[in-house]
This record gives sequence, C-alpha cells and structure tokens, in this order.
Amino acid sequence: MTKWLSILFLVAVTCPAGSQDKPASATKESTQSSCELTQDDYAVFGALLNVLRGPEDPEEAWERKQMLIANVTTPPFPDKPVEQTRWGFGSNSKAAPSQETLSDYVEKAHSTCAVKPEFGDPHSYEIIAREELDSFFKKGGGWWQGFYQKYPKSAGYWQFSRPGYNSTGDEALLYADHVCGDLCGTGHLYLLSKQSGKWTVKNHVMLWIS
Repeated sequence: MTKWLSILFLVAVTCPAGSQDKPASATKESTQSSCELTQDDYAVFGALLNVLRGPEDPEEAWERKQMLIANVTTPPFPDKPVEQTRWGFGSNSKAAPSQETLSDYVEKAHSTCAVKPEFGDPHSYEIIAREELDSFFKKGGGWWQGFYQKYPKSAGYWQFSRPGYNSTGDEALLYADHVCGDLCGTGHLYLLSKQSGKWTVKNHVMLWIS
C-alpha cells in the first residue's frame, strides 16, 4: 500500500528512540477470515465521524469536501505493541483504555471486515472499494493524480480498524488513518466511551504523520 511510502516519520508516542519500523503488512498479515461488524462497531464509526472535521496538524493540509471511506477495515500502523502508546501526549485528556479493552482491540484489529454505509449520516461520506483504491496505486508514479482526477472533490480517503471493547461494552478502541497524498496523512488511535447509549470520543493519540 503506497501510504507507507509517504511516511516521513512516526511520532515518538509509540516508538522507542532508535527503533526502525516497517509497514504493518510487512510485520503482520491481516486476518483474512471474514467478519461482520456489529451495531456497536457502526455506532463507534458514526461517533468518530463527528471528530473528523478537519486536519489536526498544519502539515496535513486539506479541506474536506467529499469524504471517502474504504469498504474494508484496515490493520493498524505502525504495528507496535499498543501498550507503548503514551495516552495524554498531545491531548488535553488523560483518559486511557483499560487492559481489557486493549486486549480485545489487539485480538480484533487485524480482522478484515466489510464496511457498509450503515453509520452516521450516510449522505456525509461515500464508501470506496479497496480494490479501486489499490488500482490507482498499482500504476506506478503519479498514482494520486489518477485518484484526484476521478475524485476531484475528495480529501483523500479514510480507513478504520475493527474496534475492540471491554466486557461491559461501554469502552471502545480503534485505529483510523487518513491518506491524502504522497506527503499528506495521519494515523490515530481513538478511545471512546458509551454513556446513555451514545458513543463519544474521550481521547486520541497520533501514531504517525506525513
């Protein structure tokens, strides 16, 4: 996947000094067995849409006009032990996931699940096939030119991992990334909680930026 070619550096919140990281595809293959997302999974995705309003960092310059979301879940990148994540780094919140939620996330995050337009406002985004995305980036140099020729109003595309939960089902953790060019994109972990039947984002941490 060409997004790995665009990574300038990985934020130190997950990477010990001096470490050398490889793309997730090179360190751990995604689980290929089919899985079906739950109503809570889609509710978590819907809550996440509420915070994906614009770039978090000036280096990730984009203006959202058309939001494209991949039609399958993606494994997290970098593929580092999630326990190394420094929650609270670059965030006003100190909320961190429980060990139970972490364990469930680690177990599920590499699953490849179909993503359907069954969350949030279906008019606010479009689902794009992974096969179509791959077709742009198999053509060699200038791959983004072909992408933006077809989707000139888009701001690249987003991918979500399958969420993990605690046993009471009121805490969720998932990975999401946004890729918008050769040197444009970010990847985050998002922590959400469920109160009165509604999911909200409680904290997030950036894993990489390009």
